[in-house]
Amino acid sequence: MREYADLARAELGATDARLQALVSALGPRALGWKPPSGGWSIGQVLEHLVVSADAYLGPMRRVMEQARAAPGADPLWHASLMGGFLARALRAPRKLPAPRRWVPSPTPRPQVLDTFRARLRDTAALLKRARPLEWNRVRLASPVTRLVRLNLGDCFAVTIAHAHRHVGQIERIRNSAGFPTAS
Repeated sequence: MREYADLARAELGATDARLQALVSALGPRALGWKPPSGGWSIGQVLEHLVVSADAYLGPMRRVMEQARAAPGADPLWHASLMGGFLARALRAPRKLPAPRRWVPSPTPRPQVLDTFRARLRDTAALLKRARPLEWNRVRLASPVTRLVRLNLGDCFAVTIAHAHRHVGQIERIRNSAGFPTAS
């Protein structure tokens, strides 16, 4: 788990750096621009990422407060059946529908980029705090449906894959024909 936690934190850092390079110099017009073929604006993608991260991070914090450190050796983390499926689906190139509660409003919150980058830092901090825990035993309900139970490692894998996926979406929006180049 410690190795996975270190790799996951490195991936979060790389995702944040890529996001910063793509979005930091954009003005409101570019953040609100939608591709002519349809879809979300960059601001809406960031809003979606904030809302979905909040749905995971709060419950993760709560279960981590009650979890005990793993005794002795560092146990290996294994994705659960559903957790592995979700993480793989988020890494696949095909389109996936967003859960209804995570569909962003037409107008994202002010400072949405900074807000999402703070969620990336929160996730990295949780990864650090979670290192001594036995991730397979720390379980919580999926924020999308209470019928699905995930372990702590699943939650990290899903949130990281989700952020990575949508930063790719932001890059595709930036590369769309007609994207406003001037801020």
